[in-house]
Amino acid sequence: MIGIFGGTFDPVHSGHTHAALSVASELGLSSIRMLLSARPGHRMPSQTSKEHRWKMLQLACAEHSSLIADDRELNRPGTSYSFDTLAAIAADKSAAGEDSSAPVWILGHDSYVTLTSWYRWNEITNLCNLVVLDRPGQMTAEEPNLVNFFARRRCEKIDHSKVGQMLRLLLPMSEVSATFIRRQLSLGQSVSDLLAPKVNQYIEQHQLYTTTESIV
Repeated sequence: MIGIFGGTFDPVHSGHTHAALSVASELGLSSIRMLLSARPGHRMPSQTSKEHRWKMLQLACAEHSSLIADDRELNRPGTSYSFDTLAAIAADKSAAGEDSSAPVWILGHDSYVTLTSWYRWNEITNLCNLVVLDRPGQMTAEEPNLVNFFARRRCEKIDHSKVGQMLRLLLPMSEVSATFIRRQLSLGQSVSDLLAPKVNQYIEQHQLYTTTESIV
């Protein structure tokens, strides 16, 4: 059983990898596909080119055998819709004769609360089981449609033989964000303790995030 952890990864940092590895351990997943969102339709475009973000993601995943950098959205034209990505993953597994079990799509709470703005959002759980990473003290309100959607699909434990389940996990998470990292780098501050060594080296080599234009 695989998990999917999507993001713009601008840049990929220890919070991303820690979250992915924690979910894999908690749910007994064999691997996590770290899916680079190339052109997301529900958020502002990334400040850094997809080529740089992809290279950094490859470098970060290379340090963990269970993390796999996935570039399928880079290779598909147009807006990067999660529904289309999940449909493509299902088609690939079927064509390869692989295990037909649904993947686990992993979302942080900040992404989860925007779910109803996603393309074909209410069909996403036809193709996966959805895991939401909660944090203590979260105050972001969830709209009624999302609350009802979760209530109909809620489970206490993911059954890998089924699809359409939704699970909320409260796991210890690293308190770091890409926005914070970009801001620190724009101020000339070191964030080497928050990045994989080779990612930090790549950022320095290419002088990424050196201006305040990249902190949004």
